[in-house]
Amino acid sequence: MHKQFCSILILVLSTIAINSYSQGRVDGFYKGKGNTEIVLGGGTEFAKRYFAGNDKISVSRTIYNANIFIAAGLFNKLDLYLSTPYVSINKTGSIQDGSAFLKAEALHRKLSHGELSISMALGFSGNLANYQTEGLSAIGQQAKVLDIRPVVHYFSKGGWFGTLQFAYGYKSDPVPDCINGSLKIGRATSKLYFDVWYDHQTCLGGLDYRGTPAPSTFKELRVNYHKLGATFYSPIFERLGAFAGTSYVITGRNIGQGINVNIGLVLKSN
Repeated sequence: MHKQFCSILILVLSTIAINSYSQGRVDGFYKGKGNTEIVLGGGTEFAKRYFAGNDKISVSRTIYNANIFIAAGLFNKLDLYLSTPYVSINKTGSIQDGSAFLKAEALHRKLSHGELSISMALGFSGNLANYQTEGLSAIGQQAKVLDIRPVVHYFSKGGWFGTLQFAYGYKSDPVPDCINGSLKIGRATSKLYFDVWYDHQTCLGGLDYRGTPAPSTFKELRVNYHKLGATFYSPIFERLGAFAGTSYVITGRNIGQGINVNIGLVLKSN
């Protein structure tokens, strides 16, 4: 049961301007040696407001994203994650920041009602194109990011699970480093999968849009947020499934606020 849903935890890789990816870069499940999943997804964010520093202002943007995501089991307890997103804002579109992550299990314990595991993940991401970084059509910050994160995962015999992860992102200047944390709770059975998640990011330093002193480039912006989201997945055939997800920025700093909706397909092979 674990292997059927190991990628669904991070299917909705919501890529938006300046900030990229929510609900964690990796999950708590493992693929198993020789198993691979390819996720083809896309979505839209209908942003009506923008947090300029601590002030919420009216800024309307429709953000489209598409993503190809690959998760592969190199060994039973070592997984590789690859992702390449495309983002379009105000008719300005580009491939954004590609990423590669390795995740290895450090501890595993069988408990009376389930299993507990602790994993460590290490990854790197960076821009794949010289995309727009300034103004309301900014695709991102073109940051080179080294990401280190522990992942704590519990899976019960009844299919309920919880995944908690923390991360420190070392980013290339002038983009400020950040601390990230996320919590996901859901259930995975042979017939369906669903989850609800919370994600938070705090940057260490950085400047504000319309702030004092004014940033010379959007790369200097700190991007903080509190997000909530949910994902639903159902298998269609033995090696094909479909998902839908949504998320919303509750509050933040230098980030848009609006409903984000994603859909896609999951192709499995071994």
